[in-house]
Parts: sequence; structure tokens; C-alpha cells
Amino acid sequence: MRPPQSKLPRLSPSRINTFISCPMKYRFQYIDSVPTLPNGAMVRGSFVHRVLELLLARPAQDRTLDAVRKDFETAEGEFRLRDDFRLLALDTTDEAAFWESCRECMRAYYRIEQPETADIVELEKWVSAPLGEFEIGGFIDRLERDDGGLVVSDYKTGTPKPLRFSTDYLRQLTYYALMCETQLNETPHSVRIYYLGGGKDDHSRDERVVTQTVTLDALADVRETARRVFGEIEAGKTSGEFATNVTKLCGWCDYQQWCPAHGGDPTKAPIEGTARVELRRREVGLPTAS
Repeated sequence: MRPPQSKLPRLSPSRINTFISCPMKYRFQYIDSVPTLPNGAMVRGSFVHRVLELLLARPAQDRTLDAVRKDFETAEGEFRLRDDFRLLALDTTDEAAFWESCRECMRAYYRIEQPETADIVELEKWVSAPLGEFEIGGFIDRLERDDGGLVVSDYKTGTPKPLRFSTDYLRQLTYYALMCETQLNETPHSVRIYYLGGGKDDHSRDERVVTQTVTLDALADVRETARRVFGEIEAGKTSGEFATNVTKLCGWCDYQQWCPAHGGDPTKAPIEGTARVELRRREVGLPTAS
């Protein structure tokens, strides 16, 4: 599903979050478009989202266990043909572990929600909102309704994080609430994360379902943050300078070897990143550009 064309420059909530976390990473990912190899966590997240999209698109009474088994099989068939799954280059043992980790995420989902009770308004809904000289836009994974009104929700297949450590995720969802306010003329009262990772029965429902109220102050904050980030990105494009943010997460960054904060040369990233991905594509029998 492709987003509609826009006459304005566009920022997505994920792009804003990336820039906030590290402007240099934003440069590598969105300006230099340095290709990277997928990882298992990333593909698992996409896969579980797809299974739940198929399941919750069904009428409520049809969201049975037989249905989710069929939807899992359907999604598995789709993903076995996808480049991101094939580029994982899993051996037999690792592939079995991957699918089992996906099943465990679905079991976790059933421990926190009965799908026939979910009041789904829309799945994968495109929303956008102009903010002067640019717009923000993106797809809401799950727009639902509860007794209080609309809720913007997303799934995370990592280990549950308490509210105080879910700030980045919740801020990202608040952007979608802002877009709903503009596009739907109805402001969601909450944003919600369903955490589906972690060990079996290791986490309660209260730990796995993290909800935050959408306030006028929160909406004003994300609106102002988006404007600030857009201005800083445009300034970086002009000057060629993007700050680095060194944290303990650098060890998991796909671009660390080229980051100047770690002694790397950013100018080498596009060529070397492309070469690495092309090599893997040849190894797994996918077409290459060369």
C-alpha cells in the first residue's frame, strides 16, 4: 500500500522519531538512502502485523481460532516470497525458531485480547495533516473504539516496556491522533501499545497493554516538535551537517561503521551499504542491480 502523492514535503511519525533519536541516522536512512539488511525482529514485527491485519479485517464473529490459523498460513506464504524474509538467509533451525517466535507473539495476543471483542474502526488507515510548509502523514495500524471514543493503537513484538520507557512509541502514536483530529474531525482520547514479545506467561495484561491519554498539551507538543524537526532537517540538507547522538543503542545501529562519532566515513556508506546488500541478494538467489 502506497501513500498518496502530496504537493508538500512530508514527514512521517517514524521519520520524526528517527531524527529525534539521532540526526545522523536520519541522514543515512532517509537522505543518503543507505540500504541495509533486514533483521529477524524487524521481519517478525511485519509478519505479526500482517496476521493481525488479516484476522481483524474479518467480521467479529468470524475471528475464530481456525481463522487465525488460516491467516497465519496465508501470511507465511506471502512472507516466504518476500525479499526481506529471504534476505535473513535463515538455516533450517533458525527458520523454525523464527516461525515459533511469531506463534508465541500470537499466543501473547490471545492472552490479552479476544479478537471478536475488538471494535475495529479501520486497519492500515492513511491519515495526514498539513503543518504550514510541510505535512505529516502515515498509516495507522489499528484505529479502534472503546467506551471513551477513538483509540490509535499499534503492536510491538518486543518485550513489554512500562509507560515511562514507552515515550518514543507513544509520541509516535500521538502524531496519528493529531492527524485524526485534522482529517476525521474527531480526536482520539488515547493511544495504545500492545506488546506481544517476551517469554510465555512472563507478563500480565497490564504490562502488555500500555495506554496514554491524549491531551491538548500532548497534541500541541507533537505539533511543535514536528515543526522544529522539519526546520532542522531542512537546515541540515543545506549545510550538510547532521549531529550524532551517541548512546548505548549505537551498537544496534545499522550505520555505526560509517558514523563519524565512531570513526567512520559517512561518504562511504551508500557504496558499501549497497555492496553488502547486493552480495546477500546474490547469496540467496535474488536479482541484483549489477
